[in-house]
Amino acid sequence: MSKTLLIVESATKAKKIQAFLGADFVVAASVGHIRDLPKREIGVQAPDFRPQYVINDDKAQTVNRLKKLVKEAAMVYLATDLDREGEAIAWHLEQVLKPKNYKRIKFNAVTKKAIFEAIKNAGDIDYKLVAAQEGRRVLDRLIGYLVSPLLTILANSPLPLSAGRVQSTALLLVVQRERAITGFQPVDHFKLKVSFPNPAGGTWSAVWLHKPLQETFGVEKTDIFTDQATVQAIAGMVQQQPVFMIYRVEGKEKQRKPPAAFTTSTLQQAASVKLGFSVNTTMSNAQKLFDAGLITYHRTDSQNLDAEPVEEIRQWLTANGFEVPEAPHTWESKENAQEAHEAIRPTVIADKMPSELSEGTEMAKLYKLIWERAIASQMQPAVYFATQVLLLSQVKVRDQHLQFLAKGRRLLSPGWLALTADDATEEKSEDSDDQDESDLADLPPLSENQQLTCNKVDQITSTTKPPPRFTEASLVKALEAAGVGRPSTYGAIIQTLFSKSYVGAQSRKIIALPLGCFVIDLLHGRFSFVELEFTRIIEGGLDKIAAGQTNFKTVVSYQYNILEQEVNRVKADTAALESSAAASTELFGHLVECPICKKGRLRRKGSSGSYFWGCTNYPECTATCREVKAKGKDPEPDLDTIRTKDSEDGDKPERVLSEENCPKCKKKKLALRPGARGPFWGCTGYPKCKATYEDDNGKPVLEKAQAS
Repeated sequence: MSKTLLIVESATKAKKIQAFLGADFVVAASVGHIRDLPKREIGVQAPDFRPQYVINDDKAQTVNRLKKLVKEAAMVYLATDLDREGEAIAWHLEQVLKPKNYKRIKFNAVTKKAIFEAIKNAGDIDYKLVAAQEGRRVLDRLIGYLVSPLLTILANSPLPLSAGRVQSTALLLVVQRERAITGFQPVDHFKLKVSFPNPAGGTWSAVWLHKPLQETFGVEKTDIFTDQATVQAIAGMVQQQPVFMIYRVEGKEKQRKPPAAFTTSTLQQAASVKLGFSVNTTMSNAQKLFDAGLITYHRTDSQNLDAEPVEEIRQWLTANGFEVPEAPHTWESKENAQEAHEAIRPTVIADKMPSELSEGTEMAKLYKLIWERAIASQMQPAVYFATQVLLLSQVKVRDQHLQFLAKGRRLLSPGWLALTADDATEEKSEDSDDQDESDLADLPPLSENQQLTCNKVDQITSTTKPPPRFTEASLVKALEAAGVGRPSTYGAIIQTLFSKSYVGAQSRKIIALPLGCFVIDLLHGRFSFVELEFTRIIEGGLDKIAAGQTNFKTVVSYQYNILEQEVNRVKADTAALESSAAASTELFGHLVECPICKKGRLRRKGSSGSYFWGCTNYPECTATCREVKAKGKDPEPDLDTIRTKDSEDGDKPERVLSEENCPKCKKKKLALRPGARGPFWGCTGYPKCKATYEDDNGKPVLEKAQAS
């Protein structure tokens, strides 16, 4: 008897769904895309831009297995993920496997109910979504293949450099922020704070308002006050006349609405801030939670939950002693939101920590964050009583009393804060001078015309701070705000910037490295795809394809025509090539020639704690070697350990040793080594002996020891 075949993307998900469907179904996994553009050629040609797809080398076995299952099946359900990427995978499966009877099904949670509901409502592939995904893939390929080699030439680089439609725009943001920081001119500014005793204990304070004084003197109002002498003079007068009168007291209730359930980007931001996760770590663990049926689909930009889970949340809150608002909370759609499905939530509302998860693991921490946020989104607002008090000093300037302002806040009802302490999605800047309203204390009972005497006058000196460096969380927020890329791709984009040595990290802050700055200097002003506004327009074009408002060829042709003109203009600009030569020498001059192929150079690769050196001529040359690092010196390739992938003995180049021992240590021979400025002789006892000597036609010049 023929069975029904259901194809999903991951093996974990397949196993989970198989348990729901039983023996009448076979559930198999494609393990992501089964075909893509070719790796070694562009695979796209104008004027139609139709991609030439090939089956991925590592998917041949999977495709053969799926073809066999399709032949044996009476019906095939394509159950790939429900975003554009998933729709494209479903289409590729249909094109390659050619099932006679098939339907497209979509579900946003791996639960028995969701699966059967999806089968019941099976439909067709949405070719508009497929076209939008294909447009993104083609645009990325065109820019990568046309610009990256040109960038490498323009940079006079021995390393293959890369440019990308979203990658380069993200790098632009980081470089611009870095330059804003390095070019920042700090300015000292001054405040005056007066303190009063609180009958309940402690003190409360008010801050001098400098703008009324500026208005009195007819000068421009500024956000900061830079005249230290004036502040010192006023402080002296207030100390002499410390009596104040309360001129106005204003108090009112304020509500703080709970945050919405997570979108992809807000989950990435919150996990970065509260859990210290990278974007890739967040997305990897979210995928595992989704595949295990514990959360709904994690690639979404909707802030709203569906009506049924909202009702379940409200029932859970009531059962657990929490008040719920009269009507469920909803949020307005963002301008460029796709919103194909609801915000991220747990699949079982009452399951605060599923038995499948182990406390303290990354998956458990992320699940807890998602659960708390989803539940909190439907709780009562937090209610505060906020007070503002305007005080007039006895001190007058030009017959005007000096004005001081005090602010206070008292929590009346915690609302959603009873469940989760905050809704932080970005780090608080350590450099900020502004007081967060959440840090305000309550003021004592005060009434208008009441007279008070201050018991302390403080002069506060501050310095303006540069904009903070991006963290992964704040870079994600900036990219989304600019309409650049999609949150589901941000992790890969940020990782690429790190892997290309365009950016580095310091205390979780992203720093633009010299190579990244150099790349932006070469791209910015020459290529439109780097610009934020242009990238946003292209993203809008892809959204219109998905909505059926335009077509694939229109959007791709528009970008390609501009790109082609810019590429040709740069190719003809020989002056640009000459101007970049000096900068490239400074950046790349230290790289050592590969002793195996003699074409590439050895470049440091790997990640923290596991670095090695590899040839830039890869994959033609697979030479690698270990790293050696002497105290006080930069890391270097250990050429004595050089190997290639295919050789039995490592294919080491023949080692040339000196006849004499090293004149410095008198123990080890000298070895001829390649260097950035030509061959030289170095002691084989390195790093214990760091002696080096010039080379003269294959012999060491022993009387000319180089500085080490």
